[in-house]
Amino acid sequence: MGLNIVPLAEAPLGALVSGWEPAEPLTDTSKRNITEALHRHRLLVFRGQAQPTDEDLVRFVKSFGDPIRGSEWFRNAGALPEILPVTNIRGKDGDRLGVEGATDLEWHTDYSYVATPAKTSFLNAVELPSAPPRTYFTDMYDAYATLDPGLRTRLGSLRATHSIADYMAEPDKEFAAKVERDEAAGVHRPEIPEAEHPMVVRHPDTGEEILYVSRGITRRIVGMERDESSALLKELHLHATHPDRVYGHDWEVGDLIMFDALGTMHRRDAWDPT
Repeated sequence: MGLNIVPLAEAPLGALVSGWEPAEPLTDTSKRNITEALHRHRLLVFRGQAQPTDEDLVRFVKSFGDPIRGSEWFRNAGALPEILPVTNIRGKDGDRLGVEGATDLEWHTDYSYVATPAKTSFLNAVELPSAPPRTYFTDMYDAYATLDPGLRTRLGSLRATHSIADYMAEPDKEFAAKVERDEAAGVHRPEIPEAEHPMVVRHPDTGEEILYVSRGITRRIVGMERDESSALLKELHLHATHPDRVYGHDWEVGDLIMFDALGTMHRRDAWDPT
C-alpha cells in the first residue's frame, strides 16, 4: 500500500500520513513524496502504522540525513544515541529513564544551540499518560513573511545567541546529580554547546526564509543592549505564536510526528508526573 498524505483539517500547518510500513525500507518514491509534503506542510503526522522498533525508527530517520546523537549530550547511555527518550518513568535505581520529566516546555527549536542545527525532527508516542499533554507547533515561515517589511529588513543583518542553559523554569537537580555520578564513575560525555545564528535563515533545500528565534533558547541579540534585545525578542515571540498560525496536536499511541525543525517552533503542556 502506498502513502496517503492529506492536509490536517482546520489546521494552519500539517498533514496526516497513512500507509507507512515502519519495518520496510523507504522506496525512493516514498522518500520523495514525504520530503515534498514536509516542505509544503511543515509537519507530518504518521498515524495508524505498527509501532516502529528503535532500529526501524533510526533507519527511517537516516533516510533523510545524519541524526544528531542527542542522547550523548543528555546522558542517556542506555538508549540508541540517535534517540532521546522523553519520559517520567524511572528505573529500578530510581533514576529517570529519559529527560524533561512531566513539566511544561517553553517554545523552542530543536538543537538551535549547535553550530549546524537540526533540519528535521521526529517525535514518536510509545506510551502516553492517561491525560496526554498537547504539543503545539507554529509556522516560522509565515511568522517571517507576515512581519512588517521594515522589520524584516532590520532582522536580515542581526544575529542572536542560542543556549539551552536556564531553559527549564526550575533547575533540573536530577540531571545535575546524573552529571556528577557520571563524572565520578569516569564517564565523560560531550558538553551541551551554545551557538550564534542569523535571526533570519534560509532553508537549505528550498531557500525559503525563516524567522529563527525562540523564547526558550534564544538568549540575546548580538551587539544590542539587553533591554532592547529583550523587547524585540518578546515582540517577535508574540507575533510568531499568534493562534492563527499554531497547531495543537492531541497524541495517540503510535503517532510519529516529523517536522521541519528549522521552520517551526514547538512547545508542550505539562502532565501528571505520577
